[in-house]
Amino acid sequence: MTHQPKVLVLDDDQNILLAFQDFLKGEGCVMVAAPAPREALQEIEKEKFDLLITDLRLNMDSGVTFMIHAKRLQPKTPIIVITGYPDTVSESELKSYGADYLLLKPLELKELQHAVRSCLQYGATRELKS
Repeated sequence: MTHQPKVLVLDDDQNILLAFQDFLKGEGCVMVAAPAPREALQEIEKEKFDLLITDLRLNMDSGVTFMIHAKRLQPKTPIIVITGYPDTVSESELKSYGADYLLLKPLELKELQHAVRSCLQYGATRELKS
């Protein structure tokens, strides 16, 4: 039996979570949805993920704060950040917090697919080297 990558998606928009559910299922992944950082961090404390995807703006919370805490809990797990507000933080700043990719909304399917596949492949490679 082959390993199905487990992906946690943090977004406060239920429609985005549903869209990711369909997309990730098509990529052969199991998705855990979290509508808020607190729930996402609880999931990360319970189980290991192969990839984390987070929105940058989450109601009153910040995706950056989530990333900092997530990287402490699972330092080798790749992170994709999505945002509709690219002027709020630079890509280099996000990378310094542990992001592997920054994708702008509306998401381009091919870019998302490339980022997810690259992160899952890179994450598997990191695990082999550890």
